[in-house]
Amino acid sequence: MNLRSGIMVGMLLATSSLPALAATFEVPRNFEIMYVDLKSPGSFGGDFKTDIEAGERQVVVRFNQRIGAGSNAEQFQSEPMIIEVNVDQDAEIMLEAPYFFRNNDAAAFAKKPEITLVNEASDTKLDYEVRMLPKRPGVQMLRDYKHEIREFSATYKIPAVDSPTPASETVAATEELEMLKFWYNKADASTRKDMRIWMVDHSHQAKTESTAFEMLGFWFEKASKNDQKAFQIWLLNE
Repeated sequence: MNLRSGIMVGMLLATSSLPALAATFEVPRNFEIMYVDLKSPGSFGGDFKTDIEAGERQVVVRFNQRIGAGSNAEQFQSEPMIIEVNVDQDAEIMLEAPYFFRNNDAAAFAKKPEITLVNEASDTKLDYEVRMLPKRPGVQMLRDYKHEIREFSATYKIPAVDSPTPASETVAATEELEMLKFWYNKADASTRKDMRIWMVDHSHQAKTESTAFEMLGFWFEKASKNDQKAFQIWLLNE
């Protein structure tokens, strides 16, 4: 084997031994990546761009933008957004969202963010599910986001069971139905009893003031007839 052939073989062997490029997930500078599968991105700059493994992944991001400077500056921040997405090998996922220059626009967006996920490697929009972590009442100085996200995720990631599932529960989960389940799970026994009575008789009042009771009533009235029925069937299995 001559020198040139040896060099070519060596280059081919080196190329074939290289690991496959990892997929990436990136957000604009007015967002931050909080967790990937409940793990912090870790590396410097990982809150804007991070490697991500292929497969079904959960990515938690948050809108976080400062407008103005000095004493006139104002910070706008959304609740964490929980994204469920199927990541292809070597995908270059970019979260697309607007950048704001007016306080009113940023404040409105923080309450109800709208995003798009694009695989820049193939120039295609991705299918995904996104849910806002419910805001807790009162002032929250220190929050255990991982615990809250894990607890909230359990309300829509229901493990399979052997018993038959009612037909009405096979419909796609909606935000209203998920919120009803979430606040019911947060309520104590007395509040749950009050809620069951209230669903039959809306004039019923809770014995004690309860945020869970108020939120259950809010989401129940906002829910469609199908979601209300699905929630009632879900209660029967509790």
